[in-house]
Amino acid sequence: MFRAVIVFIFICASQSAFAQFLFGPSERPTLAACMAIPENKVWIQTVTRQLRERAPKLNLGRGTVTIKFHVDFRGRVTRASLSNYDNNARALVAAGMITSLKLTPPPDDMDTDCRDFEQTFNFH
Repeated sequence: MFRAVIVFIFICASQSAFAQFLFGPSERPTLAACMAIPENKVWIQTVTRQLRERAPKLNLGRGTVTIKFHVDFRGRVTRASLSNYDNNARALVAAGMITSLKLTPPPDDMDTDCRDFEQTFNFH
């Protein structure tokens, strides 16, 4: 019985190690890893430039809005979610800026996790 338990533990442990060997680590890539490929870097810089250009210019009072969003393989913003806001008007303005982004499709070999963004808009 003891040998069966030991064999079972080795089989379970080896499967996860083998899966990690085949598919790589299960951690999300960092921004540095995403920008290591020149095509990815150019595309990410395009996204951040458009976000800066769309910075809110309305006087809606002081506050911040943080939005997390994903860009699909066609360059469309999907899965946008507000994570930090204290005023619905500011949240609607920020969400409108994010959803109106006109992005080119990301590079074909770009990792899905590299297309996740988080943007904080500061209102003055």
